[in-house]
Amino acid sequence: MKQLKLHIKSLSMATVSVRIFYAALYVCLSCSVGFSQIQLKGKLKKNTFINYSSEAALFIDSSAKLIPAKIPQQKFVRLANVEIPKSLIKGYRYNFWLKFSVENQSSDTLDLLLTTGPHYSTILYRIEHDSLVKFGEAQEKFSKSQRPFRSDDQYIPTRFLPKSNYQFYAKINDYPREDFSLQVILCEQSTANLHKLNAFYNEYIYLITYGFLISVLFFVALFVFIFYLLDRQIYYLYYASYTISIGLFNLWEYEHSPYIHLIFNQLQFLKFTGNSNIYVFLTHIFYFSFIFEFLELKSRFPLLAKVFRWVVISLVFILLADILILFVFKRLDWSTELYWLFQDIFPILNIILLFMIFRVKGRVARNIQIGSTFLMIGGLAGFLTHYFDNTQFILLRIDPSLLFAAGTLLEVFFFSIAIGIKSYNIQKEQKSLQKSVMESELRTLRSQINPHFVFNSLNSIKSYILTHRSTEASEYLTDFSTLMRSILQYSKEQLITLEEELEISLLYLSLEKRRFEENFLIKFEISEEIQTDEVLIPPMLLQPYLENAIKHGLMNKEGFRVLSLSAIKESEKYIRIEIEDNGIGRERAAYLRKNTPKYQSMGMHINDERINLLSKTNDFLIEIRVEDKFSDNNVAEGTRVIIRIPIA
Repeated sequence: MKQLKLHIKSLSMATVSVRIFYAALYVCLSCSVGFSQIQLKGKLKKNTFINYSSEAALFIDSSAKLIPAKIPQQKFVRLANVEIPKSLIKGYRYNFWLKFSVENQSSDTLDLLLTTGPHYSTILYRIEHDSLVKFGEAQEKFSKSQRPFRSDDQYIPTRFLPKSNYQFYAKINDYPREDFSLQVILCEQSTANLHKLNAFYNEYIYLITYGFLISVLFFVALFVFIFYLLDRQIYYLYYASYTISIGLFNLWEYEHSPYIHLIFNQLQFLKFTGNSNIYVFLTHIFYFSFIFEFLELKSRFPLLAKVFRWVVISLVFILLADILILFVFKRLDWSTELYWLFQDIFPILNIILLFMIFRVKGRVARNIQIGSTFLMIGGLAGFLTHYFDNTQFILLRIDPSLLFAAGTLLEVFFFSIAIGIKSYNIQKEQKSLQKSVMESELRTLRSQINPHFVFNSLNSIKSYILTHRSTEASEYLTDFSTLMRSILQYSKEQLITLEEELEISLLYLSLEKRRFEENFLIKFEISEEIQTDEVLIPPMLLQPYLENAIKHGLMNKEGFRVLSLSAIKESEKYIRIEIEDNGIGRERAAYLRKNTPKYQSMGMHINDERINLLSKTNDFLIEIRVEDKFSDNNVAEGTRVIIRIPIA
């Protein structure tokens, strides 16, 4: 992933530099430095910046608690004698005070711009009647309308009257960054404006490129989030979060320009206190989570999935620790040290995980591999070019990288292709599932309107008529027609209520019992806890198991025959239905079926197919288990079918 484009320096070197800095400062504090004189003998030359830093003196208030009235009594050292280390990561907790004097020796009134450099804040005080009076202020957080000089946030307009002397104190606060420096520079407004115009011509490509990159990232995030709302695939949400995170990372850099105010200038605590660590960690967390889900590592590569899972968990804990450091303890220096620590860890981690991703095969995985490779190369190339080039930018104060922007855009392009391919495959699978569902419903209807059952039922009705049992014939015909109508009606539905399913089942059992001359007993028991009109179940789910119990279990048994149907509330999430018979058992029934010519039983097979399709299309998971019952002597005593139905 992309690294902040700053010079990497080890923590040990940073500590040594800080110690050298304080040692030099201690030696210089032995003598107090008075006001150094900056003499203006006339208007400054056009297009010229005059650096008077050698004429300024420095005092560092490490407590940041001294009031301005106490500052003139402090000991200052000449700024030219102090080399401030670039890795002064505790500098955000200090107030840096510069003092200098400006004398206008000319006969002209000079309107100039004064800057101490691009800092988070600079407050300029002037001595009037032996006291410090606030003269002007420059703040990075100021909008254009709030700035004393509209074109840049670092300048303070100053007016020097003829033959006058001014004594200034400048209070400076900043957060750690590579280009931190203290200076005193004067120039004319036209010079500053021309300087910015030249900078725009030199750097506009970076402004446009990063503006385009950020726009693309947020657009892709919105587009993918809409996909998530439609399909509810978690990897869409992870990728949307990833693109938002990397977009915020780039926007955080982009808004350090004095000319771009979008989000972070309105939320200064995120810009100043919340350094880029948060966005870097979020980017990695959502990136790895997306890869984990999108490539289905959990099922395809369990070991690789475990590595990804632990990496994500570790990064989450480190992110939480960084948030605690920044917003509770308010220690930007600790967070910066954490950043230096991960400067070396993240590239190595990314390379290792990229090699692991290359183990996954397929067209979708190939696009992920190409996109990840471009992103990694772009980040490393952008960092290295900055490290060796170190160009100072004016408009974007955290140096941009065209190579990183190109790598990110290529990554988004290939990742989008991968998401598109997978979405197409999912749509194709869903159409295939829908076709299978329709075919399954037709096969279910055919299996329920069993030709043998219809033929036998009509023969029973015929027998009743021939034996002048018109009442029985009428009742049987009424129940038979009701059953046929229910089968045709409910065959169009994917789910019906348990109450409707039980009515069909009891109607079927009553017909079968009469057809077999009342030679088996039916036990029916439904728990009062179950709201049968609220529980959903696929239509005619129970009928194949009831039919098998009667035809293959009970009808081949001698003696007392019992078929029981019961339903209980197993838990808050499941209903348990049991179909139990005391027949001959599955093993004996299977042996007899082999000797039955042209036998073909498809009901249970079709049921399994329907349940599988229902779990894929509606996430409605039904569990069915068939058990054999045995006596203590290991003799078959029938069969038990256990059906667990989720409560919607």
